[in-house]
Parts: sequence; C-alpha cells; structure tokens
Amino acid sequence: MTREPRGRAPASPERQRVKIAEAVSILGLEARTIRDMAARGQISGAAKPRGIWTFDRDGLQQYLRDCEAEVQQRAESLQINRVAPARPTNTRRPRPLHADSISAVIERLRKLAKARPDE
Repeated sequence: MTREPRGRAPASPERQRVKIAEAVSILGLEARTIRDMAARGQISGAAKPRGIWTFDRDGLQQYLRDCEAEVQQRAESLQINRVAPARPTNTRRPRPLHADSISAVIERLRKLAKARPDE
C-alpha cells in the first residue's frame, strides 16, 4: 500500500496541471499575458495555489480550440457578408505625363487665358 505525502491530495490521472512555462508553449502567448488572462478568469482551470499559477492542460487546449473556432466563425461570416467590389467605370489606365506634355498644356492654358475677355 502506497501512501500519499501528507497534506496533498492524490494526483488524478485525468487532470494534469502545468505551470506557466508549459502554458506559454501551448498557447503561444507571453507569460505575463497568460497570467493576466488567468487573473481575469478567461482561462478555465487556472488556479494559483501558494502564489504560483497552474493550469489544467485540458483547459488550455480547450481555450485554444475555442479561439480557433471563433476565428473560423468570423471568417465564415465575413465571406457570407462580403459584397463584390464595384468595377471602375473607366478601365483605361491614364498615360503618364511627360515634360513635353506638361509644357504643351501650360502653353494651351496661357493662350486660353489671353483669349478670355477681362471681367
């Protein structure tokens, strides 16, 4: 017969606890972010016994699955609500202006200004 250490509950095989370093590797977030999320109650299965955050591994993986499902739903709703972009009425590309073209335009404008009656 094996005895459990005094003051500790027997470890349950179905719930595995992990520390912050492993939570970082599972979620891919900074440790500070994970601690803040745990403090706000955003991660189920988070506990802080004796001042050290521990997390239920299954809870972390479920949180990740929930986030992935939420992103998938947003992407699907955007595709459903997507409106076809309007086609431009003028599909011809404008010609680039060259120095010769600019000087010709300026000369035409000067002639028009001279021909215009003074008001």
